[in-house]
Amino acid sequence: MLKGKSVIELTDVRTKEKEIYRDENLITNAVPDIIRLNPSGLMYPLDNGPVEFKEEIFPIASRLFGGILLFENTLEEKSENIIPPSDNNIIGYASDNVNPSDDKLRGSANLNETKPLENGYKFVWDFSTSQANGRISSLALTHFRAGRFYYGNNFNRNACLYLNRTYCDTSVEQRRIYLGLVEWNPKENTFISMWPRENKTLEIVKYKEAFTSIGLTDSIIGARYQEVEKQVINLEEFFKSIYYWNYCCFYDGKDGYWYGFLNDEGSLVRRVKINKEDYSTQFDEWHLKDISLNSFGVFPREDGYSIYRCIESVLKDGYLYAISSDKRIIYKMNANNPVDISSIELGFKSDFSEGENTDIYMYQWGDFILGYDFTITKDDKVIKNYGKDYSGKPLKNIMTPTIEMGPFRIGYRASNETLYKYLYLHTPYLGTINNLSSPILKTADKTMKITYTLTEEE
Repeated sequence: MLKGKSVIELTDVRTKEKEIYRDENLITNAVPDIIRLNPSGLMYPLDNGPVEFKEEIFPIASRLFGGILLFENTLEEKSENIIPPSDNNIIGYASDNVNPSDDKLRGSANLNETKPLENGYKFVWDFSTSQANGRISSLALTHFRAGRFYYGNNFNRNACLYLNRTYCDTSVEQRRIYLGLVEWNPKENTFISMWPRENKTLEIVKYKEAFTSIGLTDSIIGARYQEVEKQVINLEEFFKSIYYWNYCCFYDGKDGYWYGFLNDEGSLVRRVKINKEDYSTQFDEWHLKDISLNSFGVFPREDGYSIYRCIESVLKDGYLYAISSDKRIIYKMNANNPVDISSIELGFKSDFSEGENTDIYMYQWGDFILGYDFTITKDDKVIKNYGKDYSGKPLKNIMTPTIEMGPFRIGYRASNETLYKYLYLHTPYLGTINNLSSPILKTADKTMKITYTLTEEE
């Protein structure tokens, strides 16, 4: 059994007076899940998986617990609580190296004092007077990459860590089913796919595929789904009179309905609401005054060989998040009430369409919404991931939402006849939860040293 203890030392640089705080922590399921889970067999060192991910995971202490996160408020103490809540402000973080930037949140590893112990590991981090200032109520150990940039800042982002992939040749129909992913339940191995066709219909396919187990005759590499049910819905009213009818996107509302949205010339928005039980549909047309929107997503205009999908919007907690045509504003629209609409100013023009081999430009990642160069929290606060040296870290390579399995994420992409399945690690996880006995206040006249020990005890 792992046990963790923290010691925080605040030192007043003028008087040299020290304040010392000692606390113990909870070990969450995050790291055990990384070691235990093998989603869709992608944690095997497959021959056609080009990524060497062992250096991202081993040694466990310095890799999977090698970063630290400092939060303004306490964290819910549950072992299954592994994703940081976006409405709990991040006050500071640090990784396994010395901070090479002027990031005011990031501290540095004390490389002289950080070391293995006989029965565990001791981490030591230092924060200067200008770093991690604010109220600190909780700490969490995390992946070493999350301790560098958290969910993203002006310098970089490592929130989506690419671990492995498989690929295989598939039919057009198979690629449609995988790329049309809208809803998933990997614990029950059930998935929903939605794909608009050239004849203005929508194909809804329910299928099963083993993500948590592999049968005696199953291959890890290849399309292994079993189609359970297929429905075809007429969407002529949804698509009528719009030339670029394929500039649309479909979502799981998580409220008993699926939703589809498309827009024409920026301000006209059409919505279809589909009942999951009986497949009945409701069509609406909204005219948004003085609002010009970018497309919500893109599917192929014609049936045929080329199968692709772009996602440029997010449906989260009943609201559709979509970017403006000028890429300066995120509009937040109630999926069931067009009057309930607000704007979220980015504060700069986003390079929204740029990124390395990606067709998913905005996506939900944990409790956050991520774009190429911005992060949006639960309370709609914008964190700019933009700067002179910012290289941009999109969720590269994929065309679908990602399937969540513990701290892992799985997504798909197609190119010509080849279907790719990618495995990612959601790096800003809560590996431990350490709520302080009472909050501490780190100010600009104090340095801070955090010593965190993990030990293996019977």
